[in-house]
Amino acid sequence: MGVRLDKELVKVDQVVGEDKVQTVVEGSIVLPYGKPDIERVLSVEAKVNTENLEINVIDDKVVIEGAVDVAALYVGKVSAESQPVHFVEGTVDFSAFVKIPGARKNMDVRVKARVEHVQFSHKDARPREIEVRIIVEFFVKVTKRVQLEIVVDATGPADLQVLKESIRVDHVVGEGRAQKIVKGEVEVPPKKPDILEILKVEGKVRTTETKLLDHKVVIEGVLELNILYVGDVGKGMPQQPVHFMEAEIPFTEFVEVPDCRKDMSKTVKVNVEHIRARKKDERSIAVEAVLDIRAKVLEPKTIDVVEDLFSPSKGLDVKKTRIKVDKVIGEGENQIIVKEAFKVPLEKPPIQQVFKTEAKAKVTEARIIDDKVVVEGILKLETLYVAEAPYCSPQQPVHFVEHETPFTIFVEIPGAREDMMVDFEVEVEHVSSKVDPNDARRYEVRVVLKLVAKVTRMVQLDVVLDVEEAAEEEKPEEKKGKGEHKGGYEDRPYMTIYVVQKGDTLWMIAKRYNVTLDALIKANNIQNPDLIYPGQRLIIPRRMY
Repeated sequence: MGVRLDKELVKVDQVVGEDKVQTVVEGSIVLPYGKPDIERVLSVEAKVNTENLEINVIDDKVVIEGAVDVAALYVGKVSAESQPVHFVEGTVDFSAFVKIPGARKNMDVRVKARVEHVQFSHKDARPREIEVRIIVEFFVKVTKRVQLEIVVDATGPADLQVLKESIRVDHVVGEGRAQKIVKGEVEVPPKKPDILEILKVEGKVRTTETKLLDHKVVIEGVLELNILYVGDVGKGMPQQPVHFMEAEIPFTEFVEVPDCRKDMSKTVKVNVEHIRARKKDERSIAVEAVLDIRAKVLEPKTIDVVEDLFSPSKGLDVKKTRIKVDKVIGEGENQIIVKEAFKVPLEKPPIQQVFKTEAKAKVTEARIIDDKVVVEGILKLETLYVAEAPYCSPQQPVHFVEHETPFTIFVEIPGAREDMMVDFEVEVEHVSSKVDPNDARRYEVRVVLKLVAKVTRMVQLDVVLDVEEAAEEEKPEEKKGKGEHKGGYEDRPYMTIYVVQKGDTLWMIAKRYNVTLDALIKANNIQNPDLIYPGQRLIIPRRMY
């Protein structure tokens, strides 16, 4: 009887490679105008700005460019009655690369960065600079989408032994791609001069929300603009001729992905393929950008992968291949309520009624600790309210105020560890606000936040591709006729004792001695087949034909 293999076709993101690298980021933070010189630096904290990382995949290499945000406390050279301790912020740019053999331009890449160590100093010769030396660790993983035919079961001879590994992977339901032309007009800030000529425009995308609908993925985001222009300051004027301004243009787009549903997960990547800007008039700029949007929809799937098989009664030629995939360690979700009270600025009138409050969550850090994913960020709140009108006045103007408040949310995922990868999404589910009945300048905001997180780690498996019967050997009964075997047993000593070595499993021992796993377990009265230890003595049962 031959061996029959049951196979299943799955689409997964196969891991091309992953690696860690440490890089030293060096630079200096210069004190802004108005801050006193440095007497002594007290502390320096650093954090990688993960939102603005530029990641490029080239052949066998991943290049990472970005900045480290630095915050420092120092004692100023001031008189005793003045404020002695001051705070200063700055950024230090860096460029690093990680070698990933097999990496190619169009593959997917994920980067996790963390600051490992910060050193700082200042020199008397430069009393307005803090020199920093920061060690940053990058963990990089490159994947590509593949379609694999996985062997999930095998049947054949009665004594066929099949070793399976149950793994939970992200099955790729489908992918979609769309191009979006974003057009808009931006105004020069009031304190900036009129436009004479536009020199340069750069754009990058910040996605604010992604939603899954049946058969499509909806993406909302903001095109962030950096514009350099020559200001019309007049001849002979001492003002700076070249000016820099920032602006934003919101957009909404969708990508069709057949077979996707709301309960699945997704990944979205948006890149600016082309951007241009032209002067519309002295105070406004027309911008046009082409965005390349890619969406991938995933569904966790548990499959039993056949890693090995053998038969004590038949010789089998097993063909295998090695695969690297992300195994889902776990996923979960959690909700919290962020409650905070705010006051309207003094230049604004008191509140009669809050009309509407909108909240957007900006994540500043996400990390894994044992069995838990922790996400920190800032809630940006925008509130429209109807102001109290003077007595008998027909006017009741609507006013706008902005505030920010930090948040921390976590979700428990058993088995999660620091060296694993996490995918997450923070969603604002509900926002409510009300005026304080005792203070018309004060209002309270409640925000319901939801965190959905999934933790994965790369696993490397040798899986069965195909099985063929080995060349036919002399049958046991023929051997008995030649006197090589007596009593129906193979020619082996009456009892074989094997001493378990480090790294051994029952499967390895059973295959080595060509006996069934069940026979080995029964012969040694093993209660837990997954628990054997080095130095343990096992009886190897004799195999009957």
